[in-house]
Amino acid sequence: MFDVIAIAGGLLLGIFSGLLPGIHSNTVASVLATLPISPDALSLAIVAVLGAHLLFQFLPSIFLSIPDDTVVASVLPGHRLALSGRGREAVTVCAFSTLAAAGASVLLIPVSLLVLPAAYAIIEPQMALVLVAASIFLLSSEREWNRIAIAAFVFLLSGALGIATLRGAINDPLFPAFSGLFAGSGILLSFTSRTRLPAQKSERTELDFLPYVGAGVLFGMLSDLLPGLAAPAQIAVFASAAFATDDARKFLALVSSIAASHAVFAFSSLLSIGKAREGALAIINGMKPVSAADLPALLGVLLLSAGISAFLLMRLARHASALSAFDTRKLNMGVLAYLVCAVAIISGGVGLLLFATATAVGLLPPLLGVRRTHVMGLIIVPSILLSL
Repeated sequence: MFDVIAIAGGLLLGIFSGLLPGIHSNTVASVLATLPISPDALSLAIVAVLGAHLLFQFLPSIFLSIPDDTVVASVLPGHRLALSGRGREAVTVCAFSTLAAAGASVLLIPVSLLVLPAAYAIIEPQMALVLVAASIFLLSSEREWNRIAIAAFVFLLSGALGIATLRGAINDPLFPAFSGLFAGSGILLSFTSRTRLPAQKSERTELDFLPYVGAGVLFGMLSDLLPGLAAPAQIAVFASAAFATDDARKFLALVSSIAASHAVFAFSSLLSIGKAREGALAIINGMKPVSAADLPALLGVLLLSAGISAFLLMRLARHASALSAFDTRKLNMGVLAYLVCAVAIISGGVGLLLFATATAVGLLPPLLGVRRTHVMGLIIVPSILLSL
């Protein structure tokens, strides 16, 4: 009975952390770990938090353009669909892709336990070269030499900001950095026009994005081989360059399935190569070492939490049309005020300086005519240096 209460509590906390950017599931997990409760019950609660956060993190990114560091790449296509009245469709794609990818990844756990150690032994000595090659591929996706040069400038500038950020004594540095790069810059650009978030239509969603879910599962497994911060966000950027498409739905399917499969394969990564690529899982392993015998219960709770959260998310998305009553400019002002307050509380004055600097850097791609994904150099460049 106590385990059921722990799972329910974790589910509610995961919903809370997903709806409020800046409150990461890892933060909730670290707080839960301090409670005087049995490690078994705490482990179930933390996994429930992770499952719910996987789903509800998409709501702010789609309707308010506020990024979470795991699915930051989903901000632009998701919000673009919401601005065209298709926000509910975006939520449906994300929810379906997350559940499908999580389920498929659980089925592939036995395979990953065999594949990951062998793949890691090959990739680990050459990790820096792999990341450099992937970065060159990302930049070359601009196709024209002048655009590649501009993209490289944005990429390296973002990387320099990332190095300074991660070397500084800033609490949760990725929150002000990503918020500035994507939300802050996007809000400033939005002030050049006066629009309203339209009423969100209810449309039948085609399943032509399923191949991207399958690709996301494979890329999610790959992300657990890579070191560095926010591996799913890095992989999503590389994957988006490999599967260049103008269909925002397919891009969302790719990003959400990568995030879900990364969370699942983090369990096999911990057991097979001893690397906990998910912060919540590292916290669980610190309380009580995770063994193969624990996998059925933990993965079952993860799928249960994600399934319930997907149902609740779809119900909540039905009321998103209420946002159409607000002028987008006024709504964005409220979002900007929230971000400034959240950054000040979480990261302090230095975080505010980082937020302002990241906002300035985030303005460059749309003004210079290159993809905004190149600002992900913020975490890719430090990861390359870390590999060296």
